[in-house]
Amino acid sequence: MTNYVPGADDTPPLVDRLRLVGGINFTTWADLKWSRGNSHAAVLRSKLIEWQSSAAVSIEAVLREDRLGVDLVARTPGGIPKHDWALDFGDALHNFRSAFDAVAWGMAHYNGAVPRRPKSVYFPVCTDDGQWKKVLKDWVGEIDPEFQKRLRAVQPFNYMPLGGTTILSMLHDLDIVDKHRDMLVITADVEGIQLGGHYKIEDPSAPTADSLELFPDVVFRDGAVLGTLGVGTRIRSVDQLIFRPAVKLQFVYEENVFDLMPVLQHFVTESRRCLEVLLAGLPEADESIEPSWPPL
Repeated sequence: MTNYVPGADDTPPLVDRLRLVGGINFTTWADLKWSRGNSHAAVLRSKLIEWQSSAAVSIEAVLREDRLGVDLVARTPGGIPKHDWALDFGDALHNFRSAFDAVAWGMAHYNGAVPRRPKSVYFPVCTDDGQWKKVLKDWVGEIDPEFQKRLRAVQPFNYMPLGGTTILSMLHDLDIVDKHRDMLVITADVEGIQLGGHYKIEDPSAPTADSLELFPDVVFRDGAVLGTLGVGTRIRSVDQLIFRPAVKLQFVYEENVFDLMPVLQHFVTESRRCLEVLLAGLPEADESIEPSWPPL
């Protein structure tokens, strides 16, 4: 426990490692918002699995004009519900981000405290020390030093490499885009193709050499040619070729393409881990290794 020296307001400082528990000594809003974000993430995962299970996507084998192979043509007669997925993605991000603002608001008002500038109270996401110094002046410097330490511990500038990306900074930026600018853009892409079936060639004695080429940067949509299957000789007929595509969802952040579902799971786990530091503090050095928040 920290030593207490009476001050002007005669309010003792917090006990180190004080755990903030919703409904006991802290607001429940942070945990509720995180739980709702987790629910939206689960809904999005479920929708993708159901959509893939419904065989909404197929690949048609179309014999090429030169008869030396077949083109792989995407067929999505029911369309791809990318807008619906983007809404679920945005709702998950918004609730995760709101959980942090709820913690900040609770810290600023902890134990009956009244911030001087309540409109300045928000959870900061600082990518450099200068930004942190600004929020210290805005409102963070008013709260208990233990809370200040927790807020600083999770800031991206502590662990983000130069030019890197962290879950917390990405969460903050994408939430701003979804709330104030435009719909988040989600694209679908083929992750892999399982082949099956057979074809007949014009000259049975001719050697064959199957080769599959997938075209890069093709937008996955109905009628798009995703690639070609060459056989090394002329094909007489395609009796039956079965292509089963594995589809993955992607989004763009700062001109980089990310796979949606793995990053979504990162948002779930890393946002919870950051919240635990804010609510319970960092573990003592002799208890465990200090946690880190890895860059993407």
